[in-house]
Amino acid sequence: MPWSTSIHPDLPLIEISYSGVITATELSDAFLDTLALANTHNIPLILADCTALDSGGHSVFDLYFLAETLAASNMPKTLKEAILLPSLPDSAENVDFWETACYNRGLKVRIFDNYQNAIDWLIDP
Repeated sequence: MPWSTSIHPDLPLIEISYSGVITATELSDAFLDTLALANTHNIPLILADCTALDSGGHSVFDLYFLAETLAASNMPKTLKEAILLPSLPDSAENVDFWETACYNRGLKVRIFDNYQNAIDWLIDP
């Protein structure tokens, strides 16, 4: 499985890690699993590690659909997602699109190239 989710052992946040190529179905499954975990444990802070994400497998249309789904869910007002930027340019463009699509819907999503900066932003009230 090219993604995994877990609850951070010391901080009230959910970590999701992506690696390799993520298909549209896998992306949707990761998205739904992360939202379910956030809802079940009442944790609206998400750290998405995309540093090992390869390009391909899903499109900006898939990301657009997920942003629409997220905006329509019951979490958007409290959800805060920090994303660690992938090193590959094509993957980084998709992550940038995700940030913009979410921002345009009033969601708090931000890209970082540093783990500690991402954590600091997430836990800052």
